[in-house]
Amino acid sequence: MEESISVSGRVSIKPTQYPVSGFVRTVFCRESALAMLVILYPFFSKAALAPNGEVYVDEPFFEDFDGSSVNPQVWQIATWVEHGGRTGTDRCFVRDGNLHMQFINSSTEGFLSSAIQTRNEFFYGTWEFRAKPSDVSGILNSFYTIDWNNTADASSSSNGTKEEIDIEFLTKSFIGDTGQIHFALHASGKTSWDTRPDIDLGFNPSSGFHVYGFRITPTFIEWTVDGVVMHRYLYEGNPIAITSPYQLKLNVWSAVQWVGGPPTPDVVADYQIDWIRFTPYRPNQAPTLDSIGHHSTSAGSALEISVSGSDPDNNALTYSASGNE
Repeated sequence: MEESISVSGRVSIKPTQYPVSGFVRTVFCRESALAMLVILYPFFSKAALAPNGEVYVDEPFFEDFDGSSVNPQVWQIATWVEHGGRTGTDRCFVRDGNLHMQFINSSTEGFLSSAIQTRNEFFYGTWEFRAKPSDVSGILNSFYTIDWNNTADASSSSNGTKEEIDIEFLTKSFIGDTGQIHFALHASGKTSWDTRPDIDLGFNPSSGFHVYGFRITPTFIEWTVDGVVMHRYLYEGNPIAITSPYQLKLNVWSAVQWVGGPPTPDVVADYQIDWIRFTPYRPNQAPTLDSIGHHSTSAGSALEISVSGSDPDNNALTYSASGNE
């Protein structure tokens, strides 16, 4: 798609406001194998309807974890078994302005893990989070989307597309001042994609907080680290596309294969998240023209001015000018 910026004399260009139809509807669905009841909580005021009939949150969302506990209207802390570990509320909590998610390879109880997920679903948009993964080797720290259940179809509790976008930190790659990050895409019945080999970050993620994220659009997905695009996946020509709303989920777990576990017994692995932000995707956002400034020339002389602009949707730009002001 190509966008145009037209300059005619003295021109002021500003983004167009795109109205978004919104409504609030109570949604009853089942989560995971536990058939949990979920509603569109009043914490959110705007919702929209996906092509498959599912309701999703359609407004900006920011969670800073500055309270004394996890907000139960927004989040569900896992209390089930997944990836061979038993989750629990005592290993997923807020302290000192951060969400702490812990894993313990207990010498008496086995794998004690943690997981948390949004109660509502989201769709196209940009997810960002500021986090510091654990420094304990043999752990996987994740941030991902998952369409587990089609909430518009009450006939099943697990009939979603299983479309999934992953950011994963395998702590076995954290060595000295270096570390890697793993990106992946999955969907039921389709060939998965992932980064093999994983991407070298040039720093050790467990040494400090950094901002990670992904941008989900109707045509591509971009993964970012500290605002820098690390990889773009185009739907065209590839087997997986994001077509359905999803929940956001984070978890901490271990396994022998691939993850490199088990970690040292009875050592607490602590995954810290400072904040999480979601910005809904808005189609065909208006391009902007960079400042031209003031220029002058003698009467009858040509004046050449270089212009530049940008488009939030990364569409190609063309330029035109007219007028004599």
